[in-house]
Amino acid sequence: MKALKKFLRKERRHYPRHPIYTEVEFYIWDTVTRRPRPNRAKGCLTAVSVKGACLQTNELLIGGHHLLLDNDPEGKAVLMIENPSSSGEPAWKVQANVISYNKRPERRRYQFDVRLQFVNLSSEEMKNMEKWIRSISPPQSGGESEPL
Repeated sequence: MKALKKFLRKERRHYPRHPIYTEVEFYIWDTVTRRPRPNRAKGCLTAVSVKGACLQTNELLIGGHHLLLDNDPEGKAVLMIENPSSSGEPAWKVQANVISYNKRPERRRYQFDVRLQFVNLSSEEMKNMEKWIRSISPPQSGGESEPL
């Protein structure tokens, strides 16, 4: 029974999520005009992989644009996540589609968990993302390191 529980709890994603907590800003990016829409919001990226992440936030409505209800299937407006650099380098940015969200019943800093899928990543951006995840990911117990 213990072996079955261990197997069921094991990470089975091709690109496993890593328990990272980093403060970010996000906004709506208009792909037609290639400009950001004016309003921004703050949140925290958690459970990050090179394919997606969980964004914790208190904001689902940014300047009249609802993150899930106004999700644009044609890709004209996507969510842009911006991770400010602590070393003075330009901010790291990634485009994402909102998959779903949950409101958390317990009291905590951010009330919504928004599931994101990263889009339009070049191979160079994926490599940079892997490098960034490794640099801030806490060391894994047991001495084993899992591939991204």
